[in-house]
Amino acid sequence: MRFPLESSDGVQKYFNCFTNPCIFFFPGPLTPLPSLIGWWGHDYKTRFLMENKLQLSPGINGFRLSNPSILLVCALHASLEIFAQAKMKCLRRKSILLTGYLEYLIRHYYDKDRNDPEKPLVKIVTPSHSENRGCQLTLLFSIPIRYVFKELEKRGVACDMREPDALRVAPVPLYNSFHDVHTFIEILGSAIAAAKQAANSVPLS
Repeated sequence: MRFPLESSDGVQKYFNCFTNPCIFFFPGPLTPLPSLIGWWGHDYKTRFLMENKLQLSPGINGFRLSNPSILLVCALHASLEIFAQAKMKCLRRKSILLTGYLEYLIRHYYDKDRNDPEKPLVKIVTPSHSENRGCQLTLLFSIPIRYVFKELEKRGVACDMREPDALRVAPVPLYNSFHDVHTFIEILGSAIAAAKQAANSVPLS
């Protein structure tokens, strides 16, 4: 396999890997090389904007693909051993109930209310049928998502923001409980209130 390496003197080199542990370097001209592209090669600053426009990182980082690094794979291997002990069938059974409980609470507290047009709305865009989803729910908010995400982070909630307006929440059956889900809904209420106040305080440009 041949990978470009950048040196301080501006000469591009190639890293050659063989079946034995020998490593060789030799200088080569600064010519563009055809390469495979993937998620890990995209510029980190714009990776999560979801604009569907490829922006490769400069240098060797732009040649990374979509497979994780060896350190991440080691952590994955350790987690698979835990999953094997817990039994996937039991985890899936709990996952369906756990995510179903989260879905019920969100619809109960944050569905559209004709009597309260100012009420913040949370819309679930993940399929409702349990066979068509995992443990994650993707949520859309009626207020700017960045404010909601920031307020949730302040309150110790780990979730995933996706531009321009989506928040991904995943109650994980391996270590989350039904009490955790209920606590999240309570925290979400205070986070939405604070986010709404923050958004309203920003002057219009």
